[in-house]
Amino acid sequence: MMSSSTCSVSSISGMFLVNKPKGMTSHDVVAKIRRKGGFSRVGHGGTLDPMATGVLPVFIGKSTRLSELLHAWDKTYRFEVTFGVTTDTGDAEGNVLEKFEFERIQESEIKAVLPGFLGKRQQKPPMFSAVKKNGIPLYRLARKGIEVEREPRMIEIYGLSLLEIQEKKALFHLQCSKGTFVRTVAQELGESLGIGGHVSILERDGFGRFRMEDTVSLDSLLEMIGEGSFSQCLFLPEDIFQDLPEIRILDSHLTGVFKGANLTGFQIYRIGGLFNFSETVRICDRKGKCIALGKGLVSSHELERLPKGLPVAQVDKLVGGL
Repeated sequence: MMSSSTCSVSSISGMFLVNKPKGMTSHDVVAKIRRKGGFSRVGHGGTLDPMATGVLPVFIGKSTRLSELLHAWDKTYRFEVTFGVTTDTGDAEGNVLEKFEFERIQESEIKAVLPGFLGKRQQKPPMFSAVKKNGIPLYRLARKGIEVEREPRMIEIYGLSLLEIQEKKALFHLQCSKGTFVRTVAQELGESLGIGGHVSILERDGFGRFRMEDTVSLDSLLEMIGEGSFSQCLFLPEDIFQDLPEIRILDSHLTGVFKGANLTGFQIYRIGGLFNFSETVRICDRKGKCIALGKGLVSSHELERLPKGLPVAQVDKLVGGL
């Protein structure tokens, strides 16, 4: 749920969901927001290619520490494949490698290969990607004509459906785990049909529980930042992780949280939701403002029968302030 509260630039901590425009890198989006708002700490989660559009989380302040956690969330994409042409990047911005002659693709042929993409599988990162090899992004090597061996990664595709078909193009919807390269899926679709292919349109329309309707355009966000009204499209940490179990603590013990101290039973004001040992929990003040994310040192079922002086959760990442 979006916050409507006001925040000063110095204390802001939260997330903007930007509908990234085509032709910009994710870093470009971050740079524009940083310059416009004068924010000292800005970062993004889940890199999108320059040609891609759609849901891009941008974090401000202490919430930049959350990007690693959001990167692990599942994602959904709408993407168009142009068949009959392969490129060195796997998308429309690359150099053409090979062309195939055919009249039109058949819906029945596409639907016949889709089940083979579902489930867990190994996928090798493309050379034109931000994945690093010995500390160097692969795309920098690729631009120099250097190709290196890449370790395949385990991914999972939960759903891949055909939405629309034209003569030599088709629109798909993909539901997948973290680390999935849509360009590689497009190339493999072309290979499975024997006619090659590349991504010609790519939009991320889902990131975890967030969808396109939760986003704001970059231009609108920059305008709101300039007017000082950006809080209306800011997701606070408690909004981002509203599905996580919650431990609210007495305000007199907040200082200990900021110092990274473990929480003990007598510091707890209220528990919301159930959790097991080592599961992630929200650590909040008495009113529900998320101060940190932590790990349960016991299960929620054990709390009532344990001595109040024993540690029950440890602070992992500070994401908010007073």
